[in-house]
Amino acid sequence: MPETNNLPPDKEPDVKQGLLIFWNSIWKFFDNLTDLSNGLDREGTILSIKNNKRMQGANAWLLMCSIVIASIGLDLNSPAVIIGAMLISPLMSPILGVGLAVGINDKATLYISLRHFGIAIAIALFTSTLYFLITPFGEATEEILARTSPNTLDALVAFFGGIAGIISGSRIDKSNAIPGVAIATALMPPLCVTGFGIATGNGTVMINSFYLFFLNATLVAFATFIIVRFLRFPMREFANNSDRRRTNFIIYGISLLIILPSFYILSQVLRKVRIEQNVRNFLTEYCGDNLSYVDSWEVVHSDSTTKIGVKIYGTGEKRFHLDEMEELIKEYRIPNPLIQLIPTSEVDLDKYEKLQAELTNVQSLAEQLNAAQEVRNEKDEQIEILQSRLDSIHGDTLPFSGLCRELKIIFPDLEKIAVANAQESNFER
Repeated sequence: MPETNNLPPDKEPDVKQGLLIFWNSIWKFFDNLTDLSNGLDREGTILSIKNNKRMQGANAWLLMCSIVIASIGLDLNSPAVIIGAMLISPLMSPILGVGLAVGINDKATLYISLRHFGIAIAIALFTSTLYFLITPFGEATEEILARTSPNTLDALVAFFGGIAGIISGSRIDKSNAIPGVAIATALMPPLCVTGFGIATGNGTVMINSFYLFFLNATLVAFATFIIVRFLRFPMREFANNSDRRRTNFIIYGISLLIILPSFYILSQVLRKVRIEQNVRNFLTEYCGDNLSYVDSWEVVHSDSTTKIGVKIYGTGEKRFHLDEMEELIKEYRIPNPLIQLIPTSEVDLDKYEKLQAELTNVQSLAEQLNAAQEVRNEKDEQIEILQSRLDSIHGDTLPFSGLCRELKIIFPDLEKIAVANAQESNFER
């Protein structure tokens, strides 16, 4: 039998043409959606970044003020105050200048941007260190501790903040406030925490927070470089090929010196995050019902071993077998694991759970007593009502004095009256 589901030959071109039109419309939609050429001002962007990259005058004062505000926010553990500092921070400009200079092969702009970026770092460290030296607080708050180690999310904020910064700055109607906040969010707090580390003499906090700042600054510059090349900004003309090669060598050499350490730092961050996730998964699966006996755990990374300190409540240590744990943890791809069980206190969770059960029983008994007391109170109220009714039956319920006066008026000759309860019977019962 002939097939009936095949289209006639004259219809096949129409189907292909329809699919082609549909595909072209989808492509055009996404092309318009991601088009950055509309409203692009390449020359104006280059001029704006070059004019604002210098950290002097008003920019220097704004940076000092924003650093003080951010340091106060860190000291008070207040995210709102920290965000307020971002709104006036000019720290974005010299970093965008570095990315722009690398993108257009401008050696002079690169030198100036790097110099003023170094000046900005010096101003920020001096200001934050001075603040933390004189502050009456000076404790390591949660906001400070959150900036003492690089992490992937902070790096993403820096990278996409850099993209937002250069895209927004490349428009004819420029608006750098919002992307400036995003970039400052990734840069200013770790730089202030570095000042905290210097002021308190904590070398670990100082180094880790500055690593985070360095990583984020590099990613902002790298994101700027990518967008500058993507948007085809005009490249700097060279006098001759020798000048071109020398300039490219200097620019790319400096860029590699800046970028390569950041990739190493990022790889170490990812490695630590992966190890800590594996440790968390291991403890969750191994401990099971005994997880309530685990107070906390901490991973100490070193070149030779991965030390895992597990803090156990009191006698709960007896529920864990160290040899078994070290054997099972090898399945979680943790390099050279070394587990140490640390009793945190003399708290016996067995006794605690027993006392908790007894307390629950006492609370249940108390609720029953309260319910019985409420029933008793209701019965007492009913007894009082019935008693009052009984008293009214046995008591003098007639208004005898008023009755006597009225009868004397009606019957003036009446000499005596008596009222008493009477009982009757008709002899039928």
